[in-house]
Amino acid sequence: MNDLVQVHLLGPVRATRGDHELDLGSPTQRALFAALATRPGTTLSRQELINAVWGPNPPTTVESSIYTYVARLRRTFEPKRPRRAPSGLLVADANGYLLQLDARKIDVQVFEKHLEDVRELQRSGPWPEAVKRLEAALALWRGPAFGGAVGPLADTERIRLDELRVTAIEDRAQLLLEADRATEIISDLSSLVRTHPMRERLHHLLMVAHYRCGRRADALKQFHSVRRLLIRELGIEPGEDLRRCHDQILNGTLRSPAPAPDSPVTLSSPDNALPPAFAPPPAQLPRDIPGFTGRLRELERLEGFVTAADRLDEAGLILISGAPGVGKSALALRFARSLTERFDGGQLHLDLRGFSNTAQPMMPAEALDHLLAGLGSTPKPSEDLQVRSSRYRSLVAGKRILIVLDNARSAEQVRPLLPGDPSCLVLVTSRNRLSGLTTRDGALRMTLDLMPKEDAATLVRHVIRQANGYAEHPLVHRLCQVGDHLPIALRIAAERMTSRFHGGLTSVGQTPPGREDLLESQDVECDEQSSMRSVFSSSYLALPNDAAEMFRLMSLHEGPTFDLTTAAVTADVDVHRARQSVDYLLSGHLLRITPDNRLRFHDGMLRAYAKDRAVAEMPYQTRRAAVSRFLGHYVRTADIALRLLYPGRCPVIPPLPAPEGVPRLRFECPEQARNWLETELPNLTVAARQAQAYGVSHAKERLPPLIQNFLHARPEAHTSVPANSPRPEGPPSM
Repeated sequence: MNDLVQVHLLGPVRATRGDHELDLGSPTQRALFAALATRPGTTLSRQELINAVWGPNPPTTVESSIYTYVARLRRTFEPKRPRRAPSGLLVADANGYLLQLDARKIDVQVFEKHLEDVRELQRSGPWPEAVKRLEAALALWRGPAFGGAVGPLADTERIRLDELRVTAIEDRAQLLLEADRATEIISDLSSLVRTHPMRERLHHLLMVAHYRCGRRADALKQFHSVRRLLIRELGIEPGEDLRRCHDQILNGTLRSPAPAPDSPVTLSSPDNALPPAFAPPPAQLPRDIPGFTGRLRELERLEGFVTAADRLDEAGLILISGAPGVGKSALALRFARSLTERFDGGQLHLDLRGFSNTAQPMMPAEALDHLLAGLGSTPKPSEDLQVRSSRYRSLVAGKRILIVLDNARSAEQVRPLLPGDPSCLVLVTSRNRLSGLTTRDGALRMTLDLMPKEDAATLVRHVIRQANGYAEHPLVHRLCQVGDHLPIALRIAAERMTSRFHGGLTSVGQTPPGREDLLESQDVECDEQSSMRSVFSSSYLALPNDAAEMFRLMSLHEGPTFDLTTAAVTADVDVHRARQSVDYLLSGHLLRITPDNRLRFHDGMLRAYAKDRAVAEMPYQTRRAAVSRFLGHYVRTADIALRLLYPGRCPVIPPLPAPEGVPRLRFECPEQARNWLETELPNLTVAARQAQAYGVSHAKERLPPLIQNFLHARPEAHTSVPANSPRPEGPPSM
């Protein structure tokens, strides 16, 4: 069976048996196999394998890892071999392991044998045969060598083999130039000089080819192009050969092509034709965000995710989720740029339009077409989703490719875009939690929070400095408060502040824009994507009706936090329906859970937007009824808590009826009642003011005495009573 095995290292590391491709496993396992394949029939010691795959700092478990990888490879190549029977392919001896395979079955060995033959032919043999051997050697290549393998040996071999490949292309071009076949090499040389711009021989050959084809101007243009490049990058002039070629083209003395040989060149068949020079890997990452600030802890954590995935040989899938405008895309882009050298197969980037006001979310089939095009594969509209996804996974298999999927809406949108090969890394950003990616697909999730205070101030100073040339201003921290430490809001608030005062930020009387100002009129140069209203509305419009209504109604609750029962009362629904709506808002990061398991808006600006939607979409009477409901809830529950906590000391007030479907809160002991009152005291204080503003009589009359009773009765009342606590209209009722 092993005589049917073929090993491919000139491109993605692969092994086939006949028409069947064998699974070589993780990048590290592929690297181990590739190391053995570079020296077939020769025993490599364990230390040699460690040096080749892990380098000077291997993990402590490296010995067991080698044993595990060899065992897996044996099962792959010899699935029917009895468990303790010796392997006929991966042979172990006292010194290490060897790959027992004919060198003619390994493309690298065949490639180098062709080059040896070419060197002999160039000394004494017919040149047409040398061209044939070069074309046969080059036809073995299917991409950058050792694709998908990691480690020092793979890195070294990529460089060495690519040098041999480019030299072979140059040698073939030289032979064809001497045979007066310049037109056949211009396309390949033009592509190759773009990927190897410092190789003067390539430029020399291309200049001669242009000249031989009657393109004297193109030949001279090529010289001036490489001259500018060498001066700019290295500070040197072109070498003597290039300068002489340039002078000969100028004065028309470049030698004529050599006479055609007696035996004409027989070009290879199309199947063995020279492949075009490899296109550079995709580099689709957008421009980095200027003035990116902070997030060092988050970047370190993301780096830890990647390191852990590499160590465990698992596919890397990282999800960055968070509220609108919190900086998910900027963080993903900054982290992706730090990884480009480690993912030499290229970087793909795609905006999935999960939350857009101008376009529908991108369907998986359309997204796959974009990704396939980025990999150089022509999209085929006739293919269904499964075929597209399979073709995409085949193209990225064995390659170290970084894929950034920005602004995802759902796990179902992302899942067909996930590679099957662990050599790739996928970064996904979303406003939703996308729990399916973590539970089913093993994504490592990081929830991005608001910027720390100092980082927010640094970002504001950067924007001010760009506009005014200096950054120190007493309003910096006030702008941070207005922008709620949201990166996009901070940029807009600072830009708006600086553009408003063209003479500079020097007047003490200047005031920053308020949250309402930012929401109402902050489109930046008519750029919809830079409008906070647009950022928030794209999430709001994606909500189901019940969740959108809950979002609006809870903005009317002006206290700092609230619980699920309060949400149910406010929306006039039972607790089960309230929980469903709240879960939607939590998933979209429009609400957040506090450490003590309560609910709050993610930031003040988002609350301002929610209240703006409530005013715009709900009549006043509807809003007043909602406020009246949660005020009644507070009156009713505070009365119950005080009666239990201080029996006989509170006035007898007829209890308010509980709304249908919302159970009346009961306290098992006085301590529970005290805890509720302490927790809700900030809300009760704010609610008393709202009762006055909305004219809700039952709360306006009852809340102040209830609050005052509690404040005077608790032990610390004699030392600390909040200055802003509501006062009853009459004397305390005790």
